[in-house]
Amino acid sequence: MATLFPREEKAELLFDRILENPRACRRLMDTFYEALNTGEDDIEGGLSAEQFTCGLLRAYKERDLSSFLMTICGNSMFDLLRNAFLAPFRFNQDGKPNPILLTDDDGKLLHNTPVKVSGKDYERFQAVYTKEGKSRMYLAYGYRKKHSYDEDTMEVVEEKMGAHIGVLMIYELPDTVKKQETEAQAYAEVWNIMMKLQEKLPRSLVYYGQDALEDKGEKYDELGVFLPIHKFYKLLEKSIEEADRIIKES
Repeated sequence: MATLFPREEKAELLFDRILENPRACRRLMDTFYEALNTGEDDIEGGLSAEQFTCGLLRAYKERDLSSFLMTICGNSMFDLLRNAFLAPFRFNQDGKPNPILLTDDDGKLLHNTPVKVSGKDYERFQAVYTKEGKSRMYLAYGYRKKHSYDEDTMEVVEEKMGAHIGVLMIYELPDTVKKQETEAQAYAEVWNIMMKLQEKLPRSLVYYGQDALEDKGEKYDELGVFLPIHKFYKLLEKSIEEADRIIKES
């Protein structure tokens, strides 16, 4: 694979020497932030000079852009895209439920959920719940997230952001696996839907699952539109109708 500049081969010994020297790590970090015309206090993450250098050199050795981005801003490449509302969140990424369903298919509260639902939020959900729409509707707990390095071990850790209870609508979409498309290609197919949702329903969250639904032997992709109640409660019914319209017309 061609790179912008020729890569130095077998640089590991040099990198090891730098990592063993705290003053060298500090000099590298200071030079980096000076080039950005900023200081380390302005950069999210708060890594020490040694941790910063470890992440930076690891990114160079492994040719891993996300490793580099997590070093300087506490986000992977797709964390940035998703938190900028430019790519959907995966349903239940890494085996962790997100969003967490709080009601069943009939709109009744589930028992023993890890999230407490207030009576007011449930009343708001019940006021708009229907089984007759174009989607399956649930009260749910959803959140954005990012990845960063643990300050002690430099292992990748996951952090929740903007967790809220809201209304989740799930729509069936054509199976992109049958078309031999990757997940990233599937994201491109729902791009226009996402942009229309952000235009009409700013700060709604979009979830996506490739080949995630099965009905009578047929598999489908699923798209979820999550409307945090604290954001949309004044216009919740109209917002649901708007999401239905956008999905139908796309």
